[in-house]
Amino acid sequence: MFNKTSQAEISPESPSGVQTEHAETQDTETVNGAAEPESTSAGVPPAGEDWQAKAQQLQDQFTRLAADFDNYRKRSREEQESMVKYGAQKSALELLPVLDNLERATASLTENSDPQVLYKSFSMIQKQLLDGLDAMGVRKIKAIGEPFDPQFHEAVNRMPSAEFPENSNMYEAQSGYQLHDKVIRPAMVVVSTGNPDAEPADLPSAESLQAEAENRANPFSQA
Repeated sequence: MFNKTSQAEISPESPSGVQTEHAETQDTETVNGAAEPESTSAGVPPAGEDWQAKAQQLQDQFTRLAADFDNYRKRSREEQESMVKYGAQKSALELLPVLDNLERATASLTENSDPQVLYKSFSMIQKQLLDGLDAMGVRKIKAIGEPFDPQFHEAVNRMPSAEFPENSNMYEAQSGYQLHDKVIRPAMVVVSTGNPDAEPADLPSAESLQAEAENRANPFSQA
């Protein structure tokens, strides 16, 4: 009797219990299934909108970089133009003291000026000018007595000489200069051919050739 009563009491409730659990499971799945689309639409943007935001961000960065590069290019061009226009300012400042002394010497010249005083004045101005050029990196090229080098010297003539060996510079017709390690003007020289068989009296000396060249180039020699 006990077993039958238990089976009778339990069997009517079992289907109802199973159906109830099944219904609750379906309701839960339905609720969960409906909740996911709502959460996606509310919290996470669709893929299309996300790419549009990234594209806009990259476009803004590109626009800023393009503007910065354009400003840099303008500044570089202005600096280059300024360097070309005012690049000689430092050189001019080095030479202005020489011009000042030359103006003072010219103002003090008279017909009765002592030649020795003039010589000392112009020698001082020449030294000051060479010092100013040296400060800028401009140096005079050695020529007289040096072996002829086409990199530094330009031959204007070749003459025999008992004083200078063959292929050496006898005298300098025009001074040459170099800026640091670059030759900006070669020295114009007369090159010796040697000729040891000639008599010394028949050959011009370096001093006479040098004096002749200086007289031709010196504007004061005609005064």
